[in-house]
Amino acid sequence: MALALIVLAVGSVAAGYVGIGARFEHFLEPSFSPQAREAAAEGGLEITLMAVSSLVAFAGIGIAVFFFLTNRRASDEVAQRFSGLHRLLTNKYYVDEIYDAAIVQPIRIASEDGLWKAVDVRVIDAAVNGVGDTVAGTSQVLRRLQSGSVRTYAASLFLGVVMILGYYLWR
Repeated sequence: MALALIVLAVGSVAAGYVGIGARFEHFLEPSFSPQAREAAAEGGLEITLMAVSSLVAFAGIGIAVFFFLTNRRASDEVAQRFSGLHRLLTNKYYVDEIYDAAIVQPIRIASEDGLWKAVDVRVIDAAVNGVGDTVAGTSQVLRRLQSGSVRTYAASLFLGVVMILGYYLWR
C-alpha cells in the first residue's frame, strides 16, 4: 500500500508542474478566452506558491523523519508536553465520534424503531400474515366442501341447476 501511495504522490507533484512549460500552455491556447490568457501570463505568483507549498511539504517530511525515525524520544517528549493537542490529533479531531453521534446513531435509531419495528413488523408483516391467515381460514372452510364423493358432487350440481331454473321460472 505504501508503494502505491508513493507513486500517487510523485504523480501529483509532477502534475503540479505541468502548467509551467510554455508548450503545454500554447497547446491549450485555443480553449482559453483572452482574459484567461492574460491571467495565465501572470504566472509568477503561481510558481511562487507552488515552490512555497513544495518547501512546506518537504519540511514536514523532514520533521516527521526526525521525530519518528531518528529521535523517537523527542517525539514522546513533545507528545507529553502537548498532551491535549496530541490527544486531539490522535483522535482525528473527534470527527468520527461527532459523525457517529450526529449522523449514524440517529439513522440507526430511526431505522430500527421507525422502519423496522413500526413499518416492517406492524404494517408489512401484519399485511402478509393477515393474507396468509385469511387464505388458511378460507381453506379450512372450503376443504369441508370437498369430500371426494362423486355422488355428492352430482347432487350438488343437480341442486344448483334446479335452484337456477326455479329462480328463472318464478320470476
